[in-house]
Amino acid sequence: MNINFLKKFLILVCVFITSTLSAFAENNVASAEFSFQIPQYLRIEPMTSPVLVANITDRTGNLAAPLSSGFKVVTNSPDAKTLYLKANTVTQGGYEEAMFERGGVVYIAFANLAKIPKSSSLANCKLGANPTDSPGVVAYPVTSVSGAKSKFNKSKNKYEVTVENGTTYVNINIGSNVLRTSFASNDPKGFYQAVLSLTEADI
Repeated sequence: MNINFLKKFLILVCVFITSTLSAFAENNVASAEFSFQIPQYLRIEPMTSPVLVANITDRTGNLAAPLSSGFKVVTNSPDAKTLYLKANTVTQGGYEEAMFERGGVVYIAFANLAKIPKSSSLANCKLGANPTDSPGVVAYPVTSVSGAKSKFNKSKNKYEVTVENGTTYVNINIGSNVLRTSFASNDPKGFYQAVLSLTEADI
């Protein structure tokens, strides 16, 4: 038999076997797809270093230093979201709204914790009645809400805060000058408190 013919025959057989094995391997490949879904989320956290306590300097009712607080907001929403910044304080009538506007300035009312005031004291403070008509309640101005677009909604007594995708730091500063019509000699001693909250729910 011709040696050259034999070589060509063997090469042809090898090519045929290789092609067959490749086709066989391709037809028997299996795959498994792994997947997961990231849901839309919104996380709101209080800042770790707020200034929440201050002393009144003298009989004027002014604070020795302004107060400040803040929130860290993280969201993966592709659209801007509206959050609501509000304040509450306690009266004998329960937990009540403490944020209000007077003369174009937003104030937060603080209530005495040792001698909880009547609901009428808070109402009188908001209305600008005589200082003696709101015992146990004093108010201080919100000087700024920064870090995000915000607007005070007077009809709802809260700020509407717009946050974008990613991480947003919302800072709230409260001035040290007391609302004059809210402070009087009949305000009892002790701690006064208001609670700020930032929430997705418009309630």
